[in-house]
Amino acid sequence: MSPSRENRIDLVRGISLLLIFVDHANVSFSEALQQSRGFSDAAELFVMMAGISAVLAYHPVAGRPDFVTVAARTLSRSFKLYRVHLTLLLALTTAVFLLPLPNREALVSTWSLRPFAEDPARFAVEALLLRYLPAELDILPLYIVLIPTVPLWFALIGRSPRLALATSIVLWLAAGLLHLDLTDLSQPKGVWYFNPFSWQIVFLIGILAGLRVRQGLVPFPYSRPLFMAAVAFCVVAVPANILAHFGGYAADGPLRFLVSKTSEGPLRLINALAIVYVAFNLDILRRASPTGWLRPIFAAGRNSLPVFVTGTVLSDVVTTFVFGSGGLALPLEIVLVALGIAIQLLLAVHLDRRKRKPSASSKRSLLVASTRDRDYGRRPPKVLPPMSDAATDPAT
Repeated sequence: MSPSRENRIDLVRGISLLLIFVDHANVSFSEALQQSRGFSDAAELFVMMAGISAVLAYHPVAGRPDFVTVAARTLSRSFKLYRVHLTLLLALTTAVFLLPLPNREALVSTWSLRPFAEDPARFAVEALLLRYLPAELDILPLYIVLIPTVPLWFALIGRSPRLALATSIVLWLAAGLLHLDLTDLSQPKGVWYFNPFSWQIVFLIGILAGLRVRQGLVPFPYSRPLFMAAVAFCVVAVPANILAHFGGYAADGPLRFLVSKTSEGPLRLINALAIVYVAFNLDILRRASPTGWLRPIFAAGRNSLPVFVTGTVLSDVVTTFVFGSGGLALPLEIVLVALGIAIQLLLAVHLDRRKRKPSASSKRSLLVASTRDRDYGRRPPKVLPPMSDAATDPAT
């Protein structure tokens, strides 16, 4: 397999996108679905795939990267995500405060828009500075911060991969133990829900795996004992997390740190690694064809930014219906969720078809990067679906 054709990255990201949509839709089963995946969730998978994508987008197949060029391209991508983030925030605040929405107060409270309603001038400035991230609009800012660090990680890894990993671990531990974080005035604790100083370790693991893919190696080498241990952890983590979360054990005590999403607690990190290790070593996923019946999900992974934006808007629409009606009947919730998933998959397939046309623009819309054809060599044969810019791309 070519190092630029690691299709499972697209598959994992596509599934993650759909799970994120359901998680954020605030239907009656959203929380149960999110917690039924173990200690970690789709966010870790997304960030790890982003690390792999960054390598495929910015690191040459052979030799050392041009750090000046990489810095310029990552900053450009980060600024694009910044614009997308502000556009989503502007659309949300405009809809909430100008449209005649039912039960507006509940939405304002749920999406942490009360500060903006009371002092729009101040909090508009805070939003521009990424110090106010309401309405679950906190995942793109994490990428905005992480993507420009790519050349720094490349430089460290060039000296020693172990040095890079040790640096990441020390920063992760310091952030968790010393509560190092950025300011978010929409959160009760006043800090970013996705602490970039903690989540960088997930991103770096993806970068290290991506370097293996770039060299034509499998990202996560198979070991039967390790595979069986990962499977066992994934299975045990599901009931353990459900008991911890719904039993209230995760709210206090030492378990609070172990499963903290903000600090990327150890159990979350291990669980995420176990899920990815199993996913990349299952024969059924290795054989999955991006042109078969799973094509729409692969397409969602290849077009993650527009699909993520669409999913964010649709989840807000579903949430508005849920809060506006005081709660929907379960069959109607299922219909709305299924409709939202269908819209995202149809969009992804449509974008894939546009890319396959000879007249299609060479510009590609991704979270991590816009990879030029020379980075990959020749384009794949026409019978294959188009690759995303980083052979994948990240998102929520």
